[in-house]
Amino acid sequence: MELAHARVPSAALGSAIALAGGTTTPGDPGSYRSVAPRRSLDTRAGAGTPVGADASVSFSVGEFKGTSTGIAAVVFNLTVTEAESFGFVTAYASGAGTPSASNLNYARGRTVANLVTAPVGPDGQVALFNRSSGRAHLIADVAGFYLEGEAALPGAFRSVAPTRFLDTRSKTAVGADSVLSFQAAGVHGVPSSAAAVVFNLTATEGQSAGYVTAYPGGTTRPASSNLNYSKDQTVPNLVTVPVGAGGQVSLFNRSSGTVQLVADVAGYFLPGQPAAPGLFQALAPSRVLDTRESSSAGADAAVSFQVAGVNGVPVGAASVVFNLTVTETESFGFVSAYASGTDRSAASNVNYAKGQTVPNLVTVPVGADGKVTLFNRSAGKAHLIADVAGYHLPGTATDGAAFTWGSDYLGEAGTGYGAGSQTPEQVLGIDATTVQAAYYSRYALLRNGTVKAWGGNAAGQLGNGTTSDAVNPVTVRGLANVAGIDAGYQTAYAVLKDGTVWAWGANSHGQLGNGSAADSPLPVQVKGLSGVKSVVAGDTSAYALLTDGTVYAWGDNTSGQLGDGTAVGSAVPVKVKGLAGIAAVTPAGSTIYARSTDGKVWSWGSNSGMALGTGDTGNSSVATEPTQIPGLAGATSVAAGVLSGYALLGNGTVMAWGYNNFGQLGTGNTASSAVPVRVEGVSGAVSITAAYGVAYAVLGDGRALGWGYNRRGELGNGTTTDTVVALPVQGLQGAQQLSVNSGNGYALASDGSVYAWGRNQDGQLGDGTTTDSTAALKVAGLTGVRSIVAGGS
Repeated sequence: MELAHARVPSAALGSAIALAGGTTTPGDPGSYRSVAPRRSLDTRAGAGTPVGADASVSFSVGEFKGTSTGIAAVVFNLTVTEAESFGFVTAYASGAGTPSASNLNYARGRTVANLVTAPVGPDGQVALFNRSSGRAHLIADVAGFYLEGEAALPGAFRSVAPTRFLDTRSKTAVGADSVLSFQAAGVHGVPSSAAAVVFNLTATEGQSAGYVTAYPGGTTRPASSNLNYSKDQTVPNLVTVPVGAGGQVSLFNRSSGTVQLVADVAGYFLPGQPAAPGLFQALAPSRVLDTRESSSAGADAAVSFQVAGVNGVPVGAASVVFNLTVTETESFGFVSAYASGTDRSAASNVNYAKGQTVPNLVTVPVGADGKVTLFNRSAGKAHLIADVAGYHLPGTATDGAAFTWGSDYLGEAGTGYGAGSQTPEQVLGIDATTVQAAYYSRYALLRNGTVKAWGGNAAGQLGNGTTSDAVNPVTVRGLANVAGIDAGYQTAYAVLKDGTVWAWGANSHGQLGNGSAADSPLPVQVKGLSGVKSVVAGDTSAYALLTDGTVYAWGDNTSGQLGDGTAVGSAVPVKVKGLAGIAAVTPAGSTIYARSTDGKVWSWGSNSGMALGTGDTGNSSVATEPTQIPGLAGATSVAAGVLSGYALLGNGTVMAWGYNNFGQLGTGNTASSAVPVRVEGVSGAVSITAAYGVAYAVLGDGRALGWGYNRRGELGNGTTTDTVVALPVQGLQGAQQLSVNSGNGYALASDGSVYAWGRNQDGQLGDGTTTDSTAALKVAGLTGVRSIVAGGS
C-alpha cells in the first residue's frame, strides 16, 4: 500500500472510516431517518414541573445531531397528561413566532396523545406552547426526523411553518355523512405539484359521535378512518394523505350529526416515484389490521401484524405510516408501536380511557419479518385498528457502505448525531468506492461518479456552496463522472474521467489552481490540465500525475515544493522539472517524493530533518528541482511520515531516511540519516505506511511490524516505550492493509474484520470504551470490510 499523503498532526486525531458491506442509509435532503422510539421530554421527570398556563417548554434533538444542521423536522408523539384545565398545545421551531395552529387539544384531567411533525429551530430545539388557563405535563417520544437541505428528489419532505388552511367554524359545519373538499396544494406554502400533504386535523363541536376519513380529492372514499370523535369532544390527529385532482383533499364525516373541522398544514412531499432511502411513498388509505374481526389485544399483551408485502407496502420497507385506532377498551391504558423482533421502548403512541375510541397516526420502523408490533399496556383488553397511509423506502445492499467511529467535533462522523461514537456507526447515504479523510472534513466518491462530503467547512471545502459545517453528507455540487478524489488542509480535488481536475475550498496559496487566490465553496476547474491520471494534495499545494508520466504542481512554493526550479508560488499548474515515467507522487508537508515505474525515487522541497534523503545534511536547505535519492533501486512503494521517508524494495526490505528522534528509522538507534538506511529486522514486507514519528510494515505472512514513537501504545507492541527496531503488533494476524495516524494504527484483516490500537480518548478504537490499548483490539461489529482509512482531524 502506498500512502497517498502524510500531514502534520493536529491535537485531535480521533476517528476512522471503513468501507464494508451494508445497507445505504437515508442521506438526501427531505429523506426520513427512523429511530427506535426515544423519550426526549417528560416534564414529570425529576422535580416534575408541569408547563405553565400560556407558557412554553423546549426540548432538544441534540441527542440525534448536536445542532440543528442536518435535521429539517422531527416526528414525535406528543402526550398531554395531568392537565389542570382544558387547552391545546402548539409545536413549532424554537426561536420562531408562535403560530395560531394547534397540534393537540385536551380536556381537564385527560391524557391525550397525537403524532406531531414540527420544524427544528437553529438551536436544535422544538418549542411546545401550552395555550391554557392551567398547567399540564408534556411528554415527547421521538420517532424519527427528516434531513435538512434543499429537498428536490421525489418523495422528499419539505416542512412549512404551521399554518391553518381550513376552519369550518368560520363558515358551515360539515354535515352528517357528508364530504368537504378543500384546497391543500397551491396554498399556504404547499406547491400545486405536491404529491401528499401532512396536516393536523381537529374535530370539534360534534353533534354526535363519528369519525372522519381523509382521502385524495376526486377518488373513491376508502373504508378507513383518520379521526374518531365523540359528541362535543375536541380531538386532533395528524394526517398524511395524497393530494387529489386539482390539489384537493376530501374529508368525509361519518356521523349522524354535524362537526366542525380544522386543518393545520405541517409540510408536504414532492411528486414523482421515490427511489432513494428514506423517501416517502404515499398510498391510498387501506385497512391492514382490525382485531374486531379476530380477537382483541389482551391486557399487557402484544399483537403483531404484517405491513410489508401487503396493501401496497413493498417487502423491505424501512418504516410504515398508519393510523392506529383503539376502541372497545375495558380499562385505561396506552399502546406502544415498535418494529417486530426488537425490544419494546418506554414510549407510547396512543393513550386511552375505559370505553373510549382514540386514534393517532403512527410512524414506526418495520421489523425484519415485515411486521409491526403493538403492545397494549393495560389491565384490560382493547381492539386495535390500523389503516396504512404510506411507507419510507429502505436502503439498498451495497459493499460501499461507510462506517465511522471516534470523534465528531465538526460533524466528521457524518452520522447526523453531531456526537462521537465508541463503536462503528453508519454514515448517512453513502455507497462509495473510495473515502478520504482530511483534518475535520471527510469525502466519499460514490459509485455513480458523484462526490459527497461532510464535517468542517470553514473554507467551503465541502463543495456545496456554503461554509456551514455538515453533520450529514452533502453533495459536492456540479461534479459528475469523477474518477478519483483527494483532499488537503481545507482544499479538495477531483479528477474526472475526461482527465480534467476540479478543486474547491481554501485558496490562500493558489492551491485551487484556477489562477486566483479566492476561496471557492463550489468546484472550479484547475487551469491547463488534461490527460490527468491522478491528483494528490499537500497541505497548501497539489500535484497532478498525467498519463504520460509527467507531473504538474501548483500552490505554495516557499520551500520549493512545486519542483519548477523556483521558490515562487503559482496559482496555476507548472511542470515539475526533469520527471518522466512517474508512477506515484507522495507529498509529505513541504517535502515531496516521486517514484518512477522503474523503481527510482526522486525528492524535492524542504530538507528539514534531512527528509530529502539525497545526502544533503543542511536542515534548512531546500531543493527546488527533483533529485534522485541514492540506494533505492527497485522501489515498489514510498511512504512518508513527517520529516522521515520510507521505501519498500522489491526484495521485501524497507529503507528509511531523515529525522530519527523517536527511532522511526528502525535502525537500532536514534541517529538521523541524510541517505536511506535499512530498517532492521524487516524482510518479506508487502506494504508500508507511516505517520508522524511512526512507521509500519505488513509482511507476507500477515504479521504487522511497527517502530518509532510509542508513548500511548500506538505501535501496538504491548508497551508504551519508543522502539528503535521493528516489533510485531500484538493480537493481530492476517493483516492485509494498515492505515495510521500519529496516535493510532488500524488494520484490515484477511477475514474482513478491523483491528485498532493506540489512543482512545475519543473512542477511536471502536471497542466501546475510551481506554487506550497497547495491543490490537477488534473493532466491534464490522465484517466484510474492504478498506480502512485513519481519519486525521
